[in-house]
Parts: sequence; C-alpha cells; structure tokens
Amino acid sequence: MLGKMSETQRTIQEIYCDESGFTGNNLLDSQTFYYTYATVAVSHEEAKEFVEQVIKDYKVQANELKFQKLIKYSRGKKAITHILKNFHERMKVVVHHKKYNLACKFFEYVFEPTISPKNSLFYNIDFHRFISNILYLEFQQQSKYAEEIFTDFYKLMKAKNSEGLDYMFSSPSLTETSLFIEMIITFCISHRDAINKELESLQGSGVGKWILDLTLTSLGSLLAEWGLKFKNLKVFCDTSKPLQEQPDFFNRMINYEDKLFMELNGKKHPISFNLATPIEFVDSKKYPGIQIADVASGTFAFVFQENEKGSYCQYPEEWREYLIKSVSDYSVIPDFEYIDVNQISVQRNFILLKELVYRSVNKIPLLEEIAEFIQLVTYQLYLNHISSL
Repeated sequence: MLGKMSETQRTIQEIYCDESGFTGNNLLDSQTFYYTYATVAVSHEEAKEFVEQVIKDYKVQANELKFQKLIKYSRGKKAITHILKNFHERMKVVVHHKKYNLACKFFEYVFEPTISPKNSLFYNIDFHRFISNILYLEFQQQSKYAEEIFTDFYKLMKAKNSEGLDYMFSSPSLTETSLFIEMIITFCISHRDAINKELESLQGSGVGKWILDLTLTSLGSLLAEWGLKFKNLKVFCDTSKPLQEQPDFFNRMINYEDKLFMELNGKKHPISFNLATPIEFVDSKKYPGIQIADVASGTFAFVFQENEKGSYCQYPEEWREYLIKSVSDYSVIPDFEYIDVNQISVQRNFILLKELVYRSVNKIPLLEEIAEFIQLVTYQLYLNHISSL
C-alpha cells in the first residue's frame, strides 16, 4: 500500500481535478440531479504507480480508470473501494444539487441586486438559504406555478432579458398559487428593472455565457481550501470549456501569496490561493491523477443520486465513511432546517420577506432602517417564545 502524504507542506503540490454530471447551464436536467467536482492531492509519479497497480490487481479491461466502467461489475466496485480507501484523506469534493443551485441562483440574480448595499445583513441571518430552500421545496412539491417560475428563470439567464417570460413578471393574481409563490412573483414584477440591469452588465462576458454553470465556483472554492494547507499549487484539469473560456480569475492567483478571507456568519472563508503556474488542461490517459479524480467525482455523484432514489444497496456501505471525510464544506445541497417554521430564525425570515414585498409594492425604500426592523422582529419573536413557555 502506498504511504500517505506527509503533513509537511511541499514546495509545489500537484492537484488533479475532474467532474461528473456536467450539463453546463442546464440545471434542470432530468437525468442527473447532482454535479460533483473532485480534486486530489497527489504527485504524477505516485498516481502513475498507483493506477497501474489497480489496473493489474483488479484486472481492469482498459488502460485507464473510469468510474462509469468500474461501477458496472463487482471487481470494478472493489477497485473503487480501494481507491477511496487510499485517497479519501487527500480528496476534496464539492457536491451541487442542480435544481437547488438554480434556486440559489434565483436569489443571487433576483434578490441580490436589490439588497446589495446591505447584503451582509441578509446573509448573516441566512435569508438567502430561506428563499432558496423554500423555492426548491415548492418546485419539488410541484406547487402551482413553481415549475413555471424555474423554467422562466432559466430562460431569463440564457437570454439575459425578460422579454417573452410568462410567469416571473406576470400578474401576481394567479389562481391557486401558494402565498410564497405569489410574493415571489410580486417581488419580481416590482424589481424587473433592477433584475434586467444586473443581467445587462453580464452581456458579452465569459461569465455571462456560463452564468449558471457550476464549474468555476466549484474549482475556485476547492483550491481555496487546498490553499490553507499548501503554499503553492500546480493544478491539472481534464478539458473544460467553462474553465478554458474564463481563465482570468485563476490567472490572477498565479504567484499570489496573500491569504484573503471572506467573513460570513462569524466564520472566515478562504477566497484565495497561490498557483505556481497557469492551470494545465491535460489528457487523462497521460495523467493518471485525473483518473483518480474521475473515480472520486463519479462516486460522489453516483452515491448522492442513488440516495435520492432510495437505492442504498447499490454501493458498499464503507463508501459513505470515505465520502463523509472528503466532502467539501462548500457543497450546495438542500437543507430544510432553514425553512423549519418552528425555528425563530425561519419565522423572522418569513416576516422579512413579507416586509420586502410590502415595501416593493408601496414604493418604500427597500433598505431604509432595515437593520432596525430585523432587530425589532427578532426581539419580538424571542419575547413571544419566552412568554409561551
């Protein structure tokens, strides 16, 4: 068995990357629910030796490792287990639920432009998670017009203008719709100009072309995590149009030694890392580290997909233990704790949403004394809770 990596930082640490479930901007894909991006810290020499040994020991009928082939037969699953056992402590994998991510993007492009001057107030009370989770739940429960709003938003992001949309900017007096969906539509109508302005700013940019794609944010967050452990990173990726067409962000990180953090909910999150060279896009056959990343990303996507279908017997139990140790904190998946009406924080966010809609309809400045409003609502809710005990 190959030895584990020393905790001592190397001068330059190689990171190999690959993805699974890629559908570009299409987050409404009905076949694959999850997008996963895997990174593995391993040298080229070790990866080559390891992959050659796996192919030999498990009689893999190919000259490279591919998850989609290994998962189809018993020896292949054993090979996957062996790979996870050896590399789970050197893997970082981000998992995105696609439809939930679309709900998150909805908040980013519909609400964020209207609250940006004081957005930290909203993020610190998880208002973004409240909106995203409840919108996703409405979609999953097939609430009246929820699917239509998702589809309209997808069209909006692709066309980058609101012409020809049937629901997002239609009359809020739609019949049989939920209160939440009605408030969302009302908010969209009230701030149509601000939403359009935000989208117009993306016209002609690489970001605009890949506006819903999850590749860049996935790799960026994972490299920021690796940057806390290793001083210099040399990154190798399989071919990726989103990354190759948006090189500016990663190129800015070449020889970037400063450690930058963003504070959210009282916790600091890394947002920078130091690249020794530009990202290299390579052939997986020649770079076995990519093959290990392929198995990692494929395993995560498969396990999460099977769990959603309730098919827990389709993979060995020990896979879960390995995945738990490798999953990134920057994964974006639904969490209905943020819409549990028994929580005071959720009650406050619902009241805040109603207030924002009320101000929008009545042309009242959206952020005027909003901090004081949030503080007052929080105080009253806690007071009512204490008095009911």
